[in-house]
Amino acid sequence: MTSSFLKKRFFYIPASALFVSGLSLFGLSACGDEVAGPKEPSSQLPDDPPAVSSESKLSQEGGTSSSSAASKPSSSSSQASKPVASSSSKTATESSEEVLNEPSLKVSGSCGPKTPIIEKGGMATWSFYREGGDVFDAIMAPFVWKFPELNKTVQGNGMNSVDVSYEQSGTYTATLNVDGADVVCDPLQVQGIPITINSCKADKETAKAGETITWTVEAESDANITGYAWTSTLGTISGSGTSATLSAEASMHKQKVAPMVAVTNDDRTTQTYQCDGVTVLDPESVDLVLIVADVNSPQYGETNRASLPDSMFIPAQSPITALVPNTAKANCNLSCVPKVGADYMSLKITVDGNQVDNIGYFNPGNSCAPGKKFSIEATVTALCMVSPN
Repeated sequence: MTSSFLKKRFFYIPASALFVSGLSLFGLSACGDEVAGPKEPSSQLPDDPPAVSSESKLSQEGGTSSSSAASKPSSSSSQASKPVASSSSKTATESSEEVLNEPSLKVSGSCGPKTPIIEKGGMATWSFYREGGDVFDAIMAPFVWKFPELNKTVQGNGMNSVDVSYEQSGTYTATLNVDGADVVCDPLQVQGIPITINSCKADKETAKAGETITWTVEAESDANITGYAWTSTLGTISGSGTSATLSAEASMHKQKVAPMVAVTNDDRTTQTYQCDGVTVLDPESVDLVLIVADVNSPQYGETNRASLPDSMFIPAQSPITALVPNTAKANCNLSCVPKVGADYMSLKITVDGNQVDNIGYFNPGNSCAPGKKFSIEATVTALCMVSPN
């Protein structure tokens, strides 16, 4: 073994960290759940000693640990997440009786519940995801887990994963002091009486900058619904009841606004749901300048469309702002065809929020004129032009 290992500071190493079921430390995998987080830097020394798995270690300390995860759990951003109850065969982790080592301030990372939503009466596994420090440092580091809502503390050297039971519903937090540094963990939601969210619909599919978008949510529960919390990554959304509004802005051009709503009831259940998205268009921004030509002429026939530049087409299901060129005639007509002939029956065009019934030749809103701007959306990739006649 190289000198890098021998130069480590001496700490008291508990028997649970050296031998488990008669197996030597140096023949076991590294540090259980915390290894499941970010990968070690490629510069890690090859002679770093392997560590006791957290599952084996916690079994020595009176607790249990679930198997290693592939990565840190991520919060859901789409439809409502279903709560998952932890295995009833688990027992809550207790503090180790060993003396905590002195912190070395080498280990750092994040923490949170492996399953961010569980049912009332279930068991949650809280895990540490190492980002700094090597495996040996993590084995030796003191871990102090605190759960303020439960008035509970669990601690031990190398205790990178703990199991905690929850008998009441609600939102729960945890903090971790690892190797002398404080970390605030991601929260846990414990669900009680369930909430079903049926829909969260917008009053329009596209919106121009300056327009107001309104969403309405429909939810139900056997418990009394007590509140609605709305959030959006774009713009500022306002609302505390079943409806919320947001003002579309020019900076959102060609972006889709899809807010989240969190519904709570008096059994302290919280259910989140992603609302329908609305694409925002800035009328002053031009994505496509239409050309004046006969879309049915041979040079734009189906066999030649594949060789035309993508900039001439309206992308499928992606609203854009199109400009009628100054060379167009007054009271002009538009005409559209799909890029692929097989899509003729699927092609539908929406102009300024209104679906066009006849895509052969149409004058949207009877206002087609040189310099006119329209928001145009196509169900399939389409080629639209201004008729020369």
